[in-house]
Amino acid sequence: MAIPLAEVDLRVGGEFKIRMQAEDGPPHTVTGVYREIDPPRRLVYSWSWVENEAHAGAETQVTVEFEERGDATEVILTHEGFPTEEARDSHNQGWVGILERMAGAV
Repeated sequence: MAIPLAEVDLRVGGEFKIRMQAEDGPPHTVTGVYREIDPPRRLVYSWSWVENEAHAGAETQVTVEFEERGDATEVILTHEGFPTEEARDSHNQGWVGILERMAGAV
């Protein structure tokens, strides 16, 4: 996926907007508000899809925690508040893919 738009106001109460674009599909835009910023340990923000009718109006919460593990950092990502198991499973698949790519980049 390409990211043609990324707007970030990284402060508590600040908003973000990210548009993802696959070569052969419609755009996927997510918006949210930063609820907690505790560098370098924790980041909490809301997550809402703009175009996705299956998830329209559903606001979920993402918590990302960073734990030191010797010379490495463990990333613990919790995404909660899904309206359906299908929505949860779909997001899980996306997050696992992202985290696997991050792990392979180091």
